[in-house]
Amino acid sequence: MGTVEDLAVDREIAAVEDNAQLHGWKFERVGQRCFRVSLSARNGDLFQLEVECDGYPVRPAAFHWRNRDTGQLDRVTDSPVPYNFFYPTGQICAPWNRLASTDGGPHPEWVQANWKQQPETKSTVTLAAMVSRIHHELRSDHYKGRQE
Repeated sequence: MGTVEDLAVDREIAAVEDNAQLHGWKFERVGQRCFRVSLSARNGDLFQLEVECDGYPVRPAAFHWRNRDTGQLDRVTDSPVPYNFFYPTGQICAPWNRLASTDGGPHPEWVQANWKQQPETKSTVTLAAMVSRIHHELRSDHYKGRQE
């Protein structure tokens, strides 16, 4: 039996899987604290995320763009054209994405241990809400395609 933290993360990942079934997203659990989900953009482009939840919820999860054919992570060509939510180097720009505040991320000033209190987090404090927010952005009028 896992820790209380393990059980809480498990419940949150299960909620993402429930949402995936409702929306027709492909979902795959790839470890105790890792999952993949495929989301379609408004023009039909398909994106796959690999989400690492080690250390979550104390520190944010890491949202990686994943190439479905090669398995490579974080290639710019596997991410959307940038605007305020998608950074030019491919990171999702939100305090709940650990990659946004680490070396090379757009916001090193965001304190990972305090991610839920960052004003930019708003009410996006569960894994299901985070994946839904990314899906919303991919379906919005801001979406301009995949980076080349």
